[in-house]
Amino acid sequence: MTVRLGTFDAESWWRPADLAALPSVGWADPAVGAMDELLAAFCAPNDLLITRHPLAASIREGLEKALYNKDFDHLSLDAPGSEPIERQVLGDPAVLVRIRGRELTPYAVLPETWKLAEQWLPAPEIVAEVNSKTWSNELVRELGLPGAGRVVRSVDELVTAVTALQFQALIKDPYGVSGRALIQVATPGVLRAVERVLRKQVDAGRRVELIVQEKYAKQHDFSGHLLLDRNGDWEFLGLQLMTNRGFRHFGSSPVPPGLIDEGWYAETLAEVVPAIAKTGYWGPVGVDAMLLDDGTVIPVLEINARQSLGLLSLEIGCRAAEHGLTGHLWQLELNVAPGKGIDDVFVALGNLLYDGGTAPGVTVLSGSTLAAPGGRIYVAIFCPTGEIDRWRQRLHAALTTPDLTPRGHPGPSPAGASPVHGHPAASPAPGHPAASPARGHPGSSPAGGHPGSSPADGHPAPDQPAAIPASHQRAAADAADSRPPKSRHLLREEGQDD
Repeated sequence: MTVRLGTFDAESWWRPADLAALPSVGWADPAVGAMDELLAAFCAPNDLLITRHPLAASIREGLEKALYNKDFDHLSLDAPGSEPIERQVLGDPAVLVRIRGRELTPYAVLPETWKLAEQWLPAPEIVAEVNSKTWSNELVRELGLPGAGRVVRSVDELVTAVTALQFQALIKDPYGVSGRALIQVATPGVLRAVERVLRKQVDAGRRVELIVQEKYAKQHDFSGHLLLDRNGDWEFLGLQLMTNRGFRHFGSSPVPPGLIDEGWYAETLAEVVPAIAKTGYWGPVGVDAMLLDDGTVIPVLEINARQSLGLLSLEIGCRAAEHGLTGHLWQLELNVAPGKGIDDVFVALGNLLYDGGTAPGVTVLSGSTLAAPGGRIYVAIFCPTGEIDRWRQRLHAALTTPDLTPRGHPGPSPAGASPVHGHPAASPAPGHPAASPARGHPGSSPAGGHPGSSPADGHPAPDQPAAIPASHQRAAADAADSRPPKSRHLLREEGQDD
């Protein structure tokens, strides 16, 4: 029996209070506080899910049909506010009695999480360190992987680093997430504005710690996922293709065959994992990566030592595969008329709702707090291979009603690409008989992508078949043989009933 809970903006609590902040290019996201209901998709029978807000009955019924997630207990604290939910649990004696002696599986580890788990989790300072882009960038440099940025610790260093990249640069906060605390610097004017904001903060006693990275011309963003055991053993779970708009995550899907060699990528992670384990961290790990227009793979952009939306999408994919379908995670921003909410979403979707089995459909995963004037929901789409674009269009059309309106256009899936064409010559990596993948592996040839465009804005080509070289078919088969079967459900205890 497992207790599941979590704070989805953990990065803001890991971030040291004395760091200077980049100019705000967005706003606080109120939807983040209600995202903990997404953890219901991981629940097994007898688990206890603790959320900040009540879980809509319509969402729970949909989960039971689509993911067989029934017979788990749910406790709503019904406690608005921005502080970590773990802090609220610590302040509630009745809840503490209820969870005492049960295993805690959190979204992320904060100091309050560690205390709730009676210290049977990685120490929060270790978790914060591994999640820092500063730490992952230094690891990329140590391993000789492509894509390393430059850590700057003064405003003058920042100006020098951006100028050296001829204003093809991104400035990242070490604890930014999903496009927040990230600025693209394409002109001297933007750099001057950033410089002014930072110098004022330095004068007030704050310190600078930022990462300056080249803005690459990319085809696709993707992520690799693994589970790291306390003893250092680890299991590669798979890859997910990410749909981003600008720098913000909008969805995750299976990686099309031939786009990225999973066997090669797992070997790359084999060089990264020992460094993570050495810090003392164990648990779920997601690694953000990128496939460039010229076919080069940037294997490690940042490391997320926590659960993630990509891991959730893999869980959805496991369920979908049982019925011969593919599973996709998708986010929608909706305008909502006064008096309307999540139940109206279910009415609008009607016969598009997924009932389990082999017939495709949509399952609503979150949105219990949806209300006027609007908000965000997450859905799982179960559909045959190659039909995700059509299903996204159907989803948007169904939710275009007098009371509901999707913001933006679904756009095509970032799933079209040519196959991998071969490894470059490289010296063997220590402990690996094969050529080291850490020297810039060409993932695939360009698919007509536009330099500098994001996957959503650049409109990549739709799904298309791709022939995979025999050597890569063998590598992918070997990797598949070493991974658990698709029917195994992620982050659930082995031996539990579905």
